[in-house]
Amino acid sequence: MPLPTVNLDDRRFDDIVAQAKQLIPQYCPEWTDHHTSDPGIALIEVFAWMTDLLLHRVNQVPDKMFIKFLEMVGVALDPPRAAVAPVTFYLSAPQERPLVIPAGTEVATVRTEVSDAIVYLTEQVLTIRVPRLTGAFTANALHGEGAATTIHDLTRLGVLGYKAPVFSPEPRAGDAFYLSFADDHSQHVLAVVMACEVAGGAGVNPKEPPFVWEAWQGGLNRWVACTVEYDGTAAFNVSGEVIVRLPGMAEEEFFGQRGFWLRCRLTSEQNYAGYKVSPDIEGLRIEARGATVTARHSIVVQGEVLGRSDGTPGQSFKLLYSPVLWLDPETDVVVSELPGEGNVSWHSVADFADSGPEDHHFKLDYSDGTITFAPALLQPDGTVYRFGAVPPKGATLRMQRYCYSGGVIGNVPAQAISVLKSSIPYVARVVNHARALGGRNAQSLEDAMIKVPRVLRTRTRAVTADDFEFLAQQVEGVARARCVTPHHASQTSGVGYPGQIRALDVQPGQVSVVVLPRIEVPAGRIAPDLLTLSAELRASVQSFLDERRLVGTSLEVRSPQLFWVSVHSLLRVPSGASRGLRADVKRQAEEALYRYLNPHLGASGRGWEFGRSLAVAELYSLLRSIFGVDFVEDVQLFLTQPGQPESRQPAAGQLPLPPQGLIVSDQHTVLVE
Repeated sequence: MPLPTVNLDDRRFDDIVAQAKQLIPQYCPEWTDHHTSDPGIALIEVFAWMTDLLLHRVNQVPDKMFIKFLEMVGVALDPPRAAVAPVTFYLSAPQERPLVIPAGTEVATVRTEVSDAIVYLTEQVLTIRVPRLTGAFTANALHGEGAATTIHDLTRLGVLGYKAPVFSPEPRAGDAFYLSFADDHSQHVLAVVMACEVAGGAGVNPKEPPFVWEAWQGGLNRWVACTVEYDGTAAFNVSGEVIVRLPGMAEEEFFGQRGFWLRCRLTSEQNYAGYKVSPDIEGLRIEARGATVTARHSIVVQGEVLGRSDGTPGQSFKLLYSPVLWLDPETDVVVSELPGEGNVSWHSVADFADSGPEDHHFKLDYSDGTITFAPALLQPDGTVYRFGAVPPKGATLRMQRYCYSGGVIGNVPAQAISVLKSSIPYVARVVNHARALGGRNAQSLEDAMIKVPRVLRTRTRAVTADDFEFLAQQVEGVARARCVTPHHASQTSGVGYPGQIRALDVQPGQVSVVVLPRIEVPAGRIAPDLLTLSAELRASVQSFLDERRLVGTSLEVRSPQLFWVSVHSLLRVPSGASRGLRADVKRQAEEALYRYLNPHLGASGRGWEFGRSLAVAELYSLLRSIFGVDFVEDVQLFLTQPGQPESRQPAAGQLPLPPQGLIVSDQHTVLVE
């Protein structure tokens, strides 16, 4: 049973007034008029109001003491986190030379009468490259490179009378039209401008064509679907352009030629409502229309003067803006300027425990922007020990650079970021096609009060499985962690898993920590490379836990075993439903599937639990809850590999997972009838 929380004084205004009235006969018996109109009663109420304010502040003392206690044990309230959004810059016209958009470019939402603009900064240099097409091929993706391949002559495309078939003469699922580029066009928006024979692709619905545009990413990703913004060719039936938004790309060799690859592949829908004959193209041109880069909700301040040093240890200064988001150790430093002695850089540290007397360090409180320099303590022998150097007296202190802002206000919806804060030559507009995610307010005291018992229990030592999981999640870049012990391995030794699924073999004395990396935009379909545990993050977690594990424990840090699933569903809507309702049901169903089958946001909203099995019945219930769905006719669940043809054998009933396993969405297909 938890200890009860009580106020130091629980009296309120009415209690104080009533108590004072009860004492009147004892101390002033001749005072008999106790109505509120009496001036004496008015004075009592004034004093009661002032006392009530005083007691309110007194009752806040335990919270103040708790904050000091947190500081003593080394627990700080988490600062706010900034939202991140992919923003796409569109060119006013195709360029003949690469266009560079510098890092730190400001974009924002629209300012209204009731809300200020929310500013975002691009995090990397964005180079929009001019496409150089080096090859075009037609082959069947399911049969590999050994199958019949048609090599198209790029020099003859556009010559009167020359036609290049997009697919095989008798189109079938897997046929693909490959385009090879000399340069990397990751995150680019490309326009594939084609001259097509009119009505050459007979037999298809231009609004729902049986093909998908894909880019090669290599590794686990392999072929990844692209976003088609616009198809002006009506599925290769008229001349026009297809505007494609590409994901990341990787160089690879196909058909004896190295390059960066884009393809248009016929899906299984070709078997039902596909092309009767292959469409032909008579001309082909590729143009760059824009590119996408990550932007973070933050505002940069440069060269802010903090004040002058008085030469005493432990002095502090406050930044003009807070909360502070993060500090770059290379650029975000404090510089002390003293005439005749040059400039000295001071770097941020978490605490002064490991700082020596000559170290130029400072500590930053991210929540309120307070910068504190090293203190000095009097030792028992009378000497003074300094936990770092002190800026010389009279030196001007200047913060070179820092970023502030953050919070949930930055989690804006898609299409909200549309303002260029400064004009960029040849850039017409900017927009975020996906909503901004990751913004979080500063940690509340109530939240810290809940979590501090766990901090005190672990005491930065990893003994139990919970300790390993809790400490691993303290490493920057880790979203969630699961500790697999010999006990877990023994519990799952007799479980039968489908396909190549296997539980970890963990021996006594071994601990395997499975780490899920944090990603900035976890919604929607997640690219496989974002879920890959990088060598840097693995080394950081390994080093952090090695310092805290028991000496006799063997530790292994590994990636989770990801189980990519595709859901094929058939939904029925009421007869006579409009086309708009059908499209809305399809969109909601796809969003629900990508959100539910998600390692970061899925299931209960906190991410798919490690080792949690997936039942097909869950998907029936999920899709049935969508507004506009009359009933769910069919749901099939397939285990897949990104970029590979999916297995045609659906999972029956339930998909069991080992303790290190997580469910991830691949490509879902929703049909609405």
